[in-house]
Amino acid sequence: MKILKKLRWVFLVILIGVVGALLNENFIHYYTPKSVFYSILIGGIVLTIAAIFVKPARNLKLHCYLISLTIGLLLIPYFGLVIGYSDIFAKDQSGIQAQEVRFKIVKIEFRNEETGAWETNIADRSVVLHPGENWVWVGREEIPVPIGYDRQRGASEMESDVIWDQNIVSQEHPDWGVPIPGNPSECIKSVDLGEGKYLITFFYQSEFNQPFPKFEEAEVGGRKPPSFPIPISIHPDKGWEVIVGEDGKIEGSRLHILFPQPIGEFVFELGTPEGTIE
Repeated sequence: MKILKKLRWVFLVILIGVVGALLNENFIHYYTPKSVFYSILIGGIVLTIAAIFVKPARNLKLHCYLISLTIGLLLIPYFGLVIGYSDIFAKDQSGIQAQEVRFKIVKIEFRNEETGAWETNIADRSVVLHPGENWVWVGREEIPVPIGYDRQRGASEMESDVIWDQNIVSQEHPDWGVPIPGNPSECIKSVDLGEGKYLITFFYQSEFNQPFPKFEEAEVGGRKPPSFPIPISIHPDKGWEVIVGEDGKIEGSRLHILFPQPIGEFVFELGTPEGTIE
């Protein structure tokens, strides 16, 4: 009987983790950043210790509920590994303030190694990105674990709205003029906001056709991808990072393999012939 009473807290942890993962993977689509992970960890420990020393709370076993809730919340991303999603993000560089980036995945396909046929993984998905925010969910991958595929190809379209302050730009880059449609070729709109400021819209199309990054051989910052003691199929989230340059134009993108914290991210450059690891 005592064993069952103790096991109920284990069952509560599993219940919180599973229900939370199902809600997140199907409705919320939130990738937990490191700051949130450690806030939950530290906050949960502090509240649990405080509840132990408060007699009414201790009598109600509030500390047991708090530690179960904390562990359950931290396990949500790990339960979520059973489903793979694509997420993307935009970086805001210094000098030019990007207002938003409109990002569209036209299509991403994987080539079957045995048949040579290309199979669609995700297509026709659009989102609006605001630099500085957490990952923005794009959609579920059709092929979450690409075993048996040797190449990937795809196309994307991006528009970026940036505030061009010529007063600042001329100090750092005296030879840079205000972009106008067609000059540079990526500029499709330029609106004078007055006082030397302009709203510039750049449009960019990108295609890639390359081998799959050999993730099992990856090593980033001295870290190796995690291995699990039991043979389970895991589907880490993927992040497509859009890089906005100092001149407001989109410079490129990176693929992030997003494992739950504290394992973190593994980064691959997109567009390079061999899927170079950053």
